Amino acid sequence: MALVTLCPGCGTTFRVNAVQLQAHSGEVRCGRCHRLFNGFATLITVNESEIEYPTRSHEQPQHQPEAHSIHEQVFSAENLAGMTHANDEPAPKIDSDWNQKDIEDVDHFETSKTFFDEEKPADPSWSRWALASVFLLLLLIGQIAHSYRTELTIIAPASRPYLERYCAMMACTVPYPQDINQLGIESSELQKKPVRQGEVTTLVATLRNHAPFPQALPAIQLSLLDEQNQLIASRIFIPQDYLQADNAMLAFFESMHEIEIKLDFDSSNLNALGYRLQLLYL
Repeated sequence: MALVTLCPGCGTTFRVNAVQLQAHSGEVRCGRCHRLFNGFATLITVNESEIEYPTRSHEQPQHQPEAHSIHEQVFSAENLAGMTHANDEPAPKIDSDWNQKDIEDVDHFETSKTFFDEEKPADPSWSRWALASVFLLLLLIGQIAHSYRTELTIIAPASRPYLERYCAMMACTVPYPQDINQLGIESSELQKKPVRQGEVTTLVATLRNHAPFPQALPAIQLSLLDEQNQLIASRIFIPQDYLQADNAMLAFFESMHEIEIKLDFDSSNLNALGYRLQLLYL
């Protein structure tokens, strides 16, 4: 006995086997109209002697696989009359106006792989979305690195040369960190030197950067006080004012380093008896 199933879309009949049907729970696709249907629903059994082989207009190409030949058997409408269904139900009704032309020829029947396993082509839009996502991710990383370039030099000091080269192209700078709590005044002193033109006072101080990373040079605020500790005068000195000749070109305050500063200013008529020194970032 042989198993035969009928396409409900175009009426094409095909010879199948149980292994093919069970591979996908009976779901098959017609090789002629490409309709997906359940092969078990229209499955019938016939005698091998009732199978007809249509006359070929050309010979089977030699390069086709041998497995193709087991699917090439088709049936006429007359031979389908009286056949029994595979589950002992009556065979589906066949229209009497079927003819041999309506029966699927072997050239329209797909191999078992394409009949049961539909391979969907890769969606080209997926690759475009993937490339766009990678580009947007790189753009986001670049924006974060640009906005937090100073913080990156704290986390990874070795990244400063690369960020500076980037800023050279983007016309920006990589500022040094400014953590005033990590700076300290190790020592300071006011020295008065009377001269003919007036009284000159010299401020001598030692500053230290306690941070584990380089920092920007701070400004210094000097406040002069009277005997009641009241403010008489105050002035802010920027790095260009207090840096000495040996470190006049210093651009930053190195980690765990000290610098000596020396400031001369005219204190005539101020009568200052005390002072207050403070570091700050402008």
